[in-house]
Amino acid sequence: MNEDHYIEDTHDLYQNAPCGYITICNGGRILNANNTLLNWLDFKKDEVVGKKTFQDLLGMGEKIYFESHFMPLLQLQEEVSEINLELRGNNNKRLPVLINAKKVQTDSGEQSLYRLSALDMTHRKKYESELIAARKEAEETTRLLKQVNENLESFANVASHDLKAPLSNISSIIYLIEDQNLIEPGSQAEELFGGIKKNISRMSGLIQELLEYSKMQQDPDSVDYELIDLNEVCNVVLEILDFEIQESAAVFHIPELPRVMGSKVQFESLILNLFTNSLKYRSEDTPVISITWEQIGSLYTFRITDNGIGFDPGKKKEIFEFMKTVHSKDYIEGTGIGLTICKRIVESHGGDIGAESEPGKGSTFWFTLPVVDDDDFSTI
Repeated sequence: MNEDHYIEDTHDLYQNAPCGYITICNGGRILNANNTLLNWLDFKKDEVVGKKTFQDLLGMGEKIYFESHFMPLLQLQEEVSEINLELRGNNNKRLPVLINAKKVQTDSGEQSLYRLSALDMTHRKKYESELIAARKEAEETTRLLKQVNENLESFANVASHDLKAPLSNISSIIYLIEDQNLIEPGSQAEELFGGIKKNISRMSGLIQELLEYSKMQQDPDSVDYELIDLNEVCNVVLEILDFEIQESAAVFHIPELPRVMGSKVQFESLILNLFTNSLKYRSEDTPVISITWEQIGSLYTFRITDNGIGFDPGKKKEIFEFMKTVHSKDYIEGTGIGLTICKRIVESHGGDIGAESEPGKGSTFWFTLPVVDDDDFSTI
C-alpha cells in the first residue's frame, strides 16, 4: 500500500467505525445501522433496519425520556450531544452508550432524518462504579478512623485521670512521710523511698506524654491553622522552661524567624519537646542551644543545635519511634514519646524531621515546613 496516496474506503469506514452509527426518521424507525452497532447488540441487519424503531432498543424509562425530551430537543436544536442511554440487544444484552445526534434534511428537503453516533461506555461505567465504590470505602474508613481517634482520645483522658488519681494520693503520702521525717537518713528505707519517688515521677511524666500523644491522633481537619510567629512560640516555650534554664545556666541563640502556617498549640509542643530534649541530654559544659534556618525552594529548613552528649548516629531514625530512647532510662529519664509527637506535628504540617549527631559532639534536630507566600499574609 502506498501510504502517500492512501484513500479511505468510506463504506468500510462507516460500517466498521470505532463507534456505532444509526439513522432514524421522525417516528424513530431505523433506516440504517452500521456493523459496529449491530455487532455490539448481537443483531443482524435484516432484524433491525426497516423493522425496528430506536425506541425498541430502549427500556421503558429511557423510551419515555427519548420521546418526551430527546426527540423534541433534537428537532428544536437540530443537534444534541453526550446523552447517556442504555441500548438493549439480543439475548438480554445491555450496552451503556453515549449518544450524539444531528438533524439532517433529505435531498428533496421533504423529510428530516436524524443521525446518531453511539460510544460504548461499558468500561467507563465499570471504572465509574469502581471509583464510586472506592470513594465510599474511603469515606467509611475515614469515618471509622475518626471514631477510633475519638474513642482513643476519650479513653486517654479517662485513663490518665484514673491513673493520676492514685499517683496523686501516693505523692501526698510521700510528702507527709518526708514532712514528718519518718524515714531515717542514710537507711536502706531512704534508698528504697528514693526509688519510689523516682518511679512515681517517671509514671506521671509517662501519663502526661501518652495523653499528649493521643491528642495528636485527632483529625487534622479539626485543628485550627493560623499564621504563626515562631519567635513568639519560642518566647512562650522559654518562659515554660524558665526553671530548667536557670538551673542549667543554658544559653539560647534565636534569630529572627519566618512566619509559618499551622497550629500554634502544636508548634509550641514541637519547640518545647526539642528544647527540653537539648536541656535533658546536656553535657557537663554550659548548654548552648541555637536555632538556624534557611529557605530552599518552597520549604523552610530549621535546625536546633546543641552541645549536649549526642547519640549514636546509627539510631537517628529509631529515636522518632514510639517509646524508643537511645539512652538508658537509669542514666537519663525519658519516655520516648516526645520526639514521636514532634514527628507527627511536623508531618501533619507538610514537613519532614530528622536528626544528626555523634556521641560527645552534640546533636542537631532539623525539620522542614512549607513557605508561606507574602501574598498569603494579606489574606489572613
